[in-house]
Amino acid sequence: MKKLVPINKLILFTLLTALITIVAIKFLDARIAASVMNFIRSVHKLRQVTERIPDILPHLVGIGTVLLWGIYFYRSRKTTDDNEVQFLRLAATALPVAYLVKTLLKFVFGRTGPRGWLIHKEPLAFHWFKIWSSSFPSGHMLVFVAFGAAVLFYYPKYRLLVLILLGLLGIALIGTDYHFLSDVIAGAYFGFITAYFIKFLFDGKSHQQKINS
Repeated sequence: MKKLVPINKLILFTLLTALITIVAIKFLDARIAASVMNFIRSVHKLRQVTERIPDILPHLVGIGTVLLWGIYFYRSRKTTDDNEVQFLRLAATALPVAYLVKTLLKFVFGRTGPRGWLIHKEPLAFHWFKIWSSSFPSGHMLVFVAFGAAVLFYYPKYRLLVLILLGLLGIALIGTDYHFLSDVIAGAYFGFITAYFIKFLFDGKSHQQKINS
């Protein structure tokens, strides 16, 4: 099981991520999104495919949560200290919590997405605390990074595979113009933070139970 990042490093990581996100918003997002859209429009088949991508994230979260909790309750009948059991508990909790976090953050930021800006000519801006089809942060990135972080905390040997898969997801989200670069960066950050603090709470509770026993 991998230990949590020390709080001082977490603060530094937060500041660095905030800086990179701001730079992306100011200087990179619009250019990258416009270039991607020009390429998509130049390939008719690609344009058709990218316009018909369904949002199955709620279904994946629902199914994944039910399956993970089901396996957790089955495995925890024998022990709660097993590495696999602790992973299942964290992952089963992180998925729905991450989905709720992304829903709240999208409402808070209310940012125009690349397609809203480039296709529907909506103003490229943040619409704070308003009902909006927000792209910031990326919900897919947030949820999958939260799950990926759970994997890394308990199975660090799969680090390379997890990072590659998450990297490909980020590229796909940007490459289909459903998200800006900063959306993906912020989604990855909030996904990691969500899993981090859930694990922090679980670890604290387990430690207290050991003291009491």
